[in-house]
Amino acid sequence: MIDSRRLTARVVVGAIAITSLFAGMPTVGASGVSDQEQVVEQLAAELDRLTERIATLDEEYGGAKDEQAELEIEIAESREKVAGENAKLTVLQETMTEIAVNRFVGGDSMSLSPLFTSATSYNDAQQMDALSSIALDTGDGTADELDSVLRTLDAEVATLERQEKEAADLVAYLDTKLAEGEKLIEEYTTKAAEAKAKYGELVQKEAERQMELRAQKAAEAVAAAEAQAAANAASANSAASTASNTASTSDSNTAAPAPAAPRGGGTTAVPTSGGGTVAAPAPSTPVVAPTPVVPQPPPASDKAGIAVAAAYTQLGVPYVAFKSVPGVGFDCSGLTMYAWAQAGVSLPHQSGRQYATNPRVPKDQAQAGDLVFFYSPISHVGIYVGNGMMIDAPNTGSVVRLKAVNWGTVVGVSRPGT
Repeated sequence: MIDSRRLTARVVVGAIAITSLFAGMPTVGASGVSDQEQVVEQLAAELDRLTERIATLDEEYGGAKDEQAELEIEIAESREKVAGENAKLTVLQETMTEIAVNRFVGGDSMSLSPLFTSATSYNDAQQMDALSSIALDTGDGTADELDSVLRTLDAEVATLERQEKEAADLVAYLDTKLAEGEKLIEEYTTKAAEAKAKYGELVQKEAERQMELRAQKAAEAVAAAEAQAAANAASANSAASTASNTASTSDSNTAAPAPAAPRGGGTTAVPTSGGGTVAAPAPSTPVVAPTPVVPQPPPASDKAGIAVAAAYTQLGVPYVAFKSVPGVGFDCSGLTMYAWAQAGVSLPHQSGRQYATNPRVPKDQAQAGDLVFFYSPISHVGIYVGNGMMIDAPNTGSVVRLKAVNWGTVVGVSRPGT
């Protein structure tokens, strides 16, 4: 958490900076509508920049949280493996001790001197040699087994130590991102409040317009890239088909002309040098490039209705970066993660990963429950609820809402639960 005194100082400094910023700005009465529009655009652009940065941090934080959860599972598994190897080691040591004692009681202590004298006088190799000797004499493979367990244990311990260091580094990273995000949210909140007090809703509307414009450009870039990829694939298929046809034509031109087929049908007889005849070969068939198969999206999940209903219950809940707490606050991917979790489907807390880990769906085939994604790289997601509408948690200062989908700004659709 951010220290309250540092937080207050930042807010004061931010307020002074905002006041200074607004102090030099013209008012409507002094400079006219055009000056007002310019100021509104500048403020909206600044708020949009802050919104984008907060969303980016939110995505990075969500990805790190997902990675932390996965790492915690791996650490638990590694600890189980280390415990298992330690248990094996205990059993083997007891077995080796029993063998050594039996040999000593039996009067053969010469070969066991490394085991029954000062441990500092003999290195590990000498002691292992002694144990191996015992094992061979008794027909037991325990020495080799002990060596194998020790090696495995060392490897598992090294893995566990690496994982625990990664986990500690992740905690530090998350704390840094959270502090940075909270600082940006404070800055956004202060600037938005000042702008609203001076220019009413104009700044917010202009900021939303700029966000839509940015999403539109991202969607156009994605569409252009997909069109180029399709054109490249079509060109490659065409080139392959042309090459095949050219090769077939060349073969036909270089081959000896075949006699005309007999009027009654059947095969053509070609005379041979020995006076007999053989059937003429059939003309070759041109090779046609196969038509590429377009994968079809899976059918909508029967759990989609549960996810949609869950999203509806959170309408009006505030947007809160880094959160996924029903009735308290959501960021965009936190809302979709929560909605689908109610249907028993686990999603990562990051919009980019939600898109990457679920089957893709063409925009014109979207169905209720599908996720719709925005910007490039993807940094916003909503859940489609049918009839051209979606529910999303848009940005700082807003609430979970129901709104019409602007399909021109959508860069992709995916289908969870399949």
